[in-house]
Amino acid sequence: MMRNIIIIVVGLLALAAAAFWMLSRNDYVFRFSEEDLRGHLDARLPYEGRHLFVFDVTLDNPRIDLVEGSDRVAGGVDVMLKADLAGRELALSGAADISSGVRYDADERAFYMTDPAVEALRIPGVPESYANRANSAISSALGEFYRTRPIYVLEADTAAKSAARLLLKDVAVKDEHLVVTMGLKETAPGGAD
Repeated sequence: MMRNIIIIVVGLLALAAAAFWMLSRNDYVFRFSEEDLRGHLDARLPYEGRHLFVFDVTLDNPRIDLVEGSDRVAGGVDVMLKADLAGRELALSGAADISSGVRYDADERAFYMTDPAVEALRIPGVPESYANRANSAISSALGEFYRTRPIYVLEADTAAKSAARLLLKDVAVKDEHLVVTMGLKETAPGGAD
Protein backbone atom coordinates (compact mmCIF):
# COMPACT_ATOMS: atom_id res chain seq x y z
CA MET A 1 0.00 0.00 0.00
CA MET A 2 2.75 2.44 1.00
CA ARG A 3 4.70 1.51 -2.11
CA ASN A 4 1.70 2.43 -4.33
CA ILE A 5 1.35 5.81 -2.62
CA ILE A 6 5.05 6.51 -3.13
CA ILE A 7 4.80 5.54 -6.81
CA ILE A 8 1.78 7.83 -7.27
CA VAL A 9 3.50 10.76 -5.50
CA VAL A 10 6.70 10.28 -7.52
CA GLY A 11 4.64 10.03 -10.72
CA LEU A 12 2.75 13.24 -9.91
CA LEU A 13 5.99 15.06 -9.10
CA ALA A 14 7.52 13.87 -12.37
CA LEU A 15 4.43 15.01 -14.28
CA ALA A 16 4.50 18.42 -12.58
CA ALA A 17 8.22 18.79 -13.31
CA ALA A 18 7.68 17.85 -16.97
CA ALA A 19 4.81 20.34 -17.30
CA PHE A 20 6.91 23.09 -15.73
CA TRP A 21 9.84 22.27 -18.00
CA MET A 22 7.62 22.33 -21.11
CA LEU A 23 6.02 25.63 -20.15
CA SER A 24 9.36 27.21 -19.30
CA ARG A 25 10.71 26.26 -22.73
CA ASN A 26 7.69 27.54 -24.65
CA ASP A 27 7.20 31.24 -25.04
CA TYR A 28 3.98 32.70 -26.36
CA VAL A 29 4.50 35.42 -28.94
CA PHE A 30 1.78 37.90 -29.85
CA ARG A 31 2.10 40.25 -32.82
CA PHE A 32 0.03 43.41 -33.06
CA SER A 33 0.01 45.65 -36.12
CA GLU A 34 -0.34 49.42 -35.96
CA GLU A 35 -3.89 48.97 -37.26
CA ASP A 36 -4.73 46.43 -34.49
CA LEU A 37 -3.51 48.77 -31.77
CA ARG A 38 -5.12 51.86 -33.30
CA GLY A 39 -8.46 50.04 -33.57
CA HIS A 40 -8.39 48.95 -29.93
CA LEU A 41 -7.42 52.44 -28.76
CA ASP A 42 -9.99 54.11 -30.99
CA ALA A 43 -12.74 51.97 -29.43
CA ARG A 44 -11.76 53.35 -25.99
CA LEU A 45 -11.72 57.01 -27.02
CA PRO A 46 -12.63 59.80 -26.62
CA TYR A 47 -11.32 60.25 -23.12
CA GLU A 48 -12.47 63.28 -21.13
CA GLY A 49 -11.25 64.34 -17.71
CA ARG A 50 -10.41 67.31 -15.49
CA HIS A 51 -6.77 67.63 -14.52
CA LEU A 52 -4.89 69.97 -12.19
CA PHE A 53 -8.27 71.42 -11.11
CA VAL A 54 -8.32 73.80 -14.09
CA PHE A 55 -7.88 71.92 -17.35
CA ASP A 56 -10.58 69.87 -19.05
CA VAL A 57 -8.70 67.54 -21.37
CA THR A 58 -10.17 65.50 -24.23
CA LEU A 59 -8.08 62.90 -26.06
CA ASP A 60 -9.26 61.45 -29.38
CA ASN A 61 -8.14 60.07 -32.76
CA PRO A 62 -5.17 57.89 -31.78
CA ARG A 63 -2.18 57.46 -34.04
CA ILE A 64 0.30 54.60 -33.73
CA ASP A 65 3.81 54.60 -35.17
CA LEU A 66 5.79 51.46 -34.40
CA VAL A 67 9.50 52.29 -34.68
CA GLU A 68 11.70 49.34 -35.65
CA GLY A 69 13.92 48.11 -32.81
CA SER A 70 12.15 50.10 -30.11
CA ASP A 71 10.66 48.67 -26.93
CA ARG A 72 8.14 51.52 -26.75
CA VAL A 73 4.98 52.32 -28.67
CA ALA A 74 5.14 55.70 -30.40
CA GLY A 75 2.13 57.60 -31.63
CA GLY A 76 -0.10 60.47 -30.81
CA VAL A 77 -3.56 61.77 -30.06
CA ASP A 78 -5.60 64.83 -30.85
CA VAL A 79 -5.97 67.02 -27.77
CA MET A 80 -8.72 69.46 -26.81
CA LEU A 81 -7.86 71.66 -23.86
CA LYS A 82 -10.41 73.85 -22.09
CA ALA A 83 -9.67 76.06 -19.11
CA ASP A 84 -10.80 79.17 -17.30
CA LEU A 85 -7.54 81.00 -16.68
CA ALA A 86 -8.03 84.10 -14.53
CA GLY A 87 -11.42 84.77 -16.06
CA ARG A 88 -10.23 84.09 -19.59
CA GLU A 89 -11.99 81.12 -21.17
CA LEU A 90 -9.67 79.04 -23.34
CA ALA A 91 -10.76 76.33 -25.76
CA LEU A 92 -7.76 75.11 -27.72
CA SER A 93 -7.02 72.08 -29.81
CA GLY A 94 -3.89 70.48 -31.13
CA ALA A 95 -1.93 67.26 -30.99
CA ALA A 96 0.42 65.39 -28.69
CA ASP A 97 3.13 63.00 -29.85
CA ILE A 98 3.65 60.35 -27.21
CA SER A 99 5.55 57.18 -26.45
CA SER A 100 4.93 54.52 -23.85
CA GLY A 101 6.00 51.13 -22.61
CA VAL A 102 3.78 48.05 -22.38
CA ARG A 103 2.72 46.04 -19.33
CA TYR A 104 0.57 42.93 -19.01
CA ASP A 105 -2.15 42.32 -16.40
CA ALA A 106 -2.56 38.55 -16.06
CA ASP A 107 -5.84 38.76 -14.12
CA GLU A 108 -7.48 40.80 -16.88
CA ARG A 109 -5.54 39.11 -19.74
CA ALA A 110 -4.92 42.66 -20.94
CA PHE A 111 -2.03 44.73 -22.25
CA TYR A 112 -1.75 48.32 -21.07
CA MET A 113 0.49 51.16 -22.15
CA THR A 114 2.63 52.41 -19.29
CA ASP A 115 5.02 55.26 -18.48
CA PRO A 116 3.65 57.63 -21.13
CA ALA A 117 5.94 60.45 -22.19
CA VAL A 118 4.82 63.51 -24.13
CA GLU A 119 7.46 63.78 -26.85
CA ALA A 120 5.95 66.87 -28.50
CA LEU A 121 2.92 69.02 -27.78
CA ARG A 122 1.42 71.29 -30.39
CA ILE A 123 -1.48 73.37 -29.06
CA PRO A 124 -1.34 76.83 -30.59
CA GLY A 125 -2.56 79.63 -28.35
CA VAL A 126 -1.55 78.27 -24.93
CA PRO A 127 -0.23 81.28 -22.99
CA GLU A 128 3.49 80.85 -22.26
CA SER A 129 2.86 81.22 -18.52
CA TYR A 130 0.54 78.16 -18.63
CA ALA A 131 2.49 75.97 -21.07
CA ASN A 132 4.14 73.80 -18.38
CA ARG A 133 0.85 73.31 -16.53
CA ALA A 134 -0.95 72.45 -19.77
CA ASN A 135 1.74 69.87 -20.54
CA SER A 136 1.37 68.43 -17.01
CA ALA A 137 -2.42 68.25 -17.40
CA ILE A 138 -2.09 66.39 -20.70
CA SER A 139 0.52 64.03 -19.22
CA SER A 140 -1.84 63.37 -16.31
CA ALA A 141 -4.72 62.67 -18.72
CA LEU A 142 -2.57 60.27 -20.75
CA GLY A 143 -1.43 58.49 -17.59
CA GLU A 144 -5.01 58.04 -16.38
CA PHE A 145 -6.22 56.92 -19.80
CA TYR A 146 -3.47 54.32 -20.16
CA ARG A 147 -3.86 53.09 -16.57
CA THR A 148 -7.59 52.45 -16.96
CA ARG A 149 -7.99 51.35 -20.58
CA PRO A 150 -6.14 48.38 -22.08
CA ILE A 151 -4.74 48.56 -25.59
CA TYR A 152 -5.50 44.89 -26.16
CA VAL A 153 -7.40 42.17 -24.31
CA LEU A 154 -6.70 38.50 -25.04
CA GLU A 155 -9.80 36.51 -25.91
CA ALA A 156 -10.62 33.93 -23.24
CA ASP A 157 -11.52 31.23 -25.76
CA THR A 158 -8.29 31.30 -27.76
CA ALA A 159 -4.93 29.67 -27.27
CA ALA A 160 -3.99 32.87 -25.45
CA LYS A 161 -6.09 31.61 -22.54
CA SER A 162 -3.28 29.25 -21.62
CA ALA A 163 -0.84 32.15 -21.72
CA ALA A 164 -2.96 34.36 -19.50
CA ARG A 165 -1.04 33.56 -16.32
CA LEU A 166 2.38 33.92 -17.89
CA LEU A 167 4.69 36.87 -17.43
CA LEU A 168 5.69 39.54 -19.90
CA LYS A 169 9.25 38.72 -20.99
CA ASP A 170 9.98 41.02 -23.90
CA VAL A 171 8.46 43.84 -25.92
CA ALA A 172 9.97 44.91 -29.24
CA VAL A 173 8.96 46.40 -32.55
CA LYS A 174 9.84 44.10 -35.45
CA ASP A 175 8.63 44.21 -39.05
CA GLU A 176 6.11 46.98 -38.29
CA HIS A 177 4.49 44.94 -35.50
CA LEU A 178 4.57 45.18 -31.74
CA VAL A 179 5.95 41.78 -30.74
CA VAL A 180 5.15 40.74 -27.18
CA THR A 181 6.82 37.62 -25.78
CA MET A 182 5.38 35.93 -22.71
CA GLY A 183 6.52 32.93 -20.72
CA LEU A 184 7.48 31.78 -17.28
CA LYS A 185 9.97 33.99 -15.53
CA GLU A 186 13.48 32.67 -15.97
CA THR A 187 15.76 32.58 -12.98
CA ALA A 188 19.49 32.96 -13.03
CA PRO A 189 21.70 30.11 -11.82
CA GLY A 190 21.49 29.85 -8.06
CA GLY A 191 17.82 30.89 -8.04
CA ALA A 192 18.40 34.66 -8.19
CA ASP A 193 16.44 36.79 -10.62
